Parts: sequence; structure tokens; C-alpha cells
Amino acid sequence: MKGRTKFLACVFAIITICGFGVASGAEMLSLRAAAVKTDCLDVPVRAAIELSAALAEVPADEIAVTLRQRSRGGARIYGEPIPGQLIKTGAGTAELWWIAESLRRADGQTLWTASVRRVKGPDKEVFRWQDNKGEYLDLLFGGRKVTRYMYAYDDSTPQRLFETYKPFLHVFDAPGENLLTNGPDGVNPYLKDKIKYPHHRGIFIGWSKLQFGGRTYGFWGMGGGVTQRHVKSLELTAGPVLARSKALIHWNDKNGKPIVAEERQTMVFRQSDPTILLLDFCTELKAVRGEVLLNGDPEHAGFQYRAHNDVAAGGKEVKATYLFHRDNINPRQDKDLPWVAMSYGLNSRHYNVQHMNHPDDPKGTVYSAYRDYGRFGAFFKETIDSGETLTLRYRICVAEGQIPERQVCTGRYLAFIDCPQVEVVGR
Repeated sequence: MKGRTKFLACVFAIITICGFGVASGAEMLSLRAAAVKTDCLDVPVRAAIELSAALAEVPADEIAVTLRQRSRGGARIYGEPIPGQLIKTGAGTAELWWIAESLRRADGQTLWTASVRRVKGPDKEVFRWQDNKGEYLDLLFGGRKVTRYMYAYDDSTPQRLFETYKPFLHVFDAPGENLLTNGPDGVNPYLKDKIKYPHHRGIFIGWSKLQFGGRTYGFWGMGGGVTQRHVKSLELTAGPVLARSKALIHWNDKNGKPIVAEERQTMVFRQSDPTILLLDFCTELKAVRGEVLLNGDPEHAGFQYRAHNDVAAGGKEVKATYLFHRDNINPRQDKDLPWVAMSYGLNSRHYNVQHMNHPDDPKGTVYSAYRDYGRFGAFFKETIDSGETLTLRYRICVAEGQIPERQVCTGRYLAFIDCPQVEVVGR
């Protein structure tokens, strides 16, 4: 995943792959990406397509897509070929994804040619899932670890219950060797230890004072016998461009009955250095037994990122610092910030994390972006009516190095919320 610093965006279109072939047996199509509001590099691009009859019944992992960019007039192909990825969506339909190297506002448009063909097996440079059954699910790109979804649940002892009472996501560093995020690390909070706030774990969502049926439930530190329990995986997709997972998670009372049924989807995109992780987090929270009020406080509720405990234990040079979208922000009071970026040191390196809040998320969001040990997140209060579902969307970008300039972070955010369009210009 080598390359340059980048901005990010997604692109959507409805296109058709027609069945004319070339000597290699590949099917071809031409695409045009419309103008964008900000310069974008390494752009996640999506197009809804109709497959030809020859490919409609072929498994997605047996279809290879290669894309090349064309000159503005369309006469010349240039640049290295890049991989695409198909995700089947129905009978004869699919999403075509690729990472566009560059979409620039001044260009007005970019042209692409895609070659689609059947192959015997996937390339080595792809995402893949590796399950340590009953414990955690690793996402790898090539041979390196990218993320680790901690989904185990074990109530055989108080210690194991503490370690497994909620699922969360770990992030690895660029080599895939060391964790950048915090976990329980086998430490019991009732014993003397050196772990600072071990209930703050990795990438996680919850509310410390969820109200239901006239009672308050702590779906953060999981007090009073409540748990967030992984029920099953609903989807695992992986390829050369992205990996997507979807899990059903029940937010259970002390009797093991769900109050909220969550369908949590994560999408991780192929990116180039210095980006380590580009993660889209989309969750659907359904109130399954009655009205639910999501409540708590900015430090113990919402959608968070928590840096590794060594940031808390380290010296001043590794402590977390924060950047906001403009000067003079008071994160304890100012609401509905579009994004917050954090920088911290770990293992003699520096990392930055940008946390992006989609404008469709509930209003009144407050960012707890001030703790120097590297825990920050977006918090709001919201009622979910009985039987209704609340959908939330966030984007997390983790990269090596100091926080980039504010305009870069703003560009990332604008690309997240305002996707350009694509159209077919030839078949």
C-alpha cells in the first residue's frame, strides 16, 4: 500500500458492462468522473453496474478488474494499471470499487477504462479475513495485520467477563506488528494496575447511561451485569480494494435479553503511505423492546477512538494533542464539530487520527477531545422509538506522522460527506 499523501472521497454511478470482448477475453467499459469540490488523491470510487450474462453467475472472487486512467480527450491511456473489485449486490448486479489515484477540482473530469475478466484465483495483494474462532477476527492486507475485531464473550470467571464484556476494534501499526489502540490487556480494574481506564478500548461505541423501561443501563463500563455481545457475523467481504464486515451485536440486560440490536458495518479501504487505516463505520441501532434514550456524558458515551495505554504511561513527548476545524474551539461547549484530529507518540513514532462526524448524525454532538492520553470521541443524546432504528456514520483515518495541515483535514472531511459522480461514456 505504497504511495503519496491523499485526500479521500467516494464516487457513485450506474453503469453497464456490455459483452463485447477483446483478444484476452476481457469485457471493457469507459467511465468519466465528474468534477469534485476539493482535490482528492487515493479516492475510493464506487459504481453500481449490471453484469453481462457471461459474468452474472460467476463468483465475485473469480472476477478480476483492472483500470487505467485516460487523457482528458480520451485518446491516450497513462499511468500504471490499478485493481478494481466487484461486490455482488443481486442477480446480475454488482458494485465496482477502485481507488482513483487523483481527482482534481481543476480538471473538471477524469476518464477511465476498465477491463473485466474471469480468473482462477485472487491476487496476493488483497485484503483477507483470518478468524481465531471464538476470540477475534483479523483483517490482513497481503501478509500484514490491519485491524483486529475483538468479539469473544466468556463469563466463566469475573476476569474473563471483564475482558470480553463488549466487542471493539483494534488498529495495528504500518508493519502490522504493534497495536496502536488500547485494550483490557488482562487487567482487572479492581486490582492495582498500570492500565489507565481499561474500559476505554480501541474503536468502540456505547452509552454509559442508556435509559429503558424506567431504568438506567451502563453500556460503557458494563456495570450491573449488562453486556454487548457479538451474536454472529452477517457479512465478510474482502478483495484488492476493500474489506467489509457486518456483525449483529446485542446490547443485553443482566438477564441476557437485548435492549438494542446493533448491526455494525465496517469498511476498510486500500490506501497508500502514510495512511495506515481508512475506516468507514456505519451502525444501525434498533430499539427492540421499547423506547430507548441514549444518554451519558462526552467522556463515557458515543463513538470513540482510544490510543494505546503507553500514551497514558509515557512522557510529555508522546501525549495526545488535538486540532480542530478552526481556531478558538472549546470542545467542552462547542457542538456539531465536523471533525477532530489527534496526534500522539508511540514506539518512538508519531501517529495522527482524524475522527469525522457525518452531518446526518444527530445534532448536539460534543467531541471529548482534550484528554492527553489519547481518548476522544463524538457524543450526543438521542431517543430511539420502540421498533425504530438509528443509523450513524463516521470515518476514521489513521496515519503515521504529525497531524497534517488543517486544510488537508478539511478536504478529507468534505470528500467524506460530498461524493462526486461518475457516468459511462463508452462500452
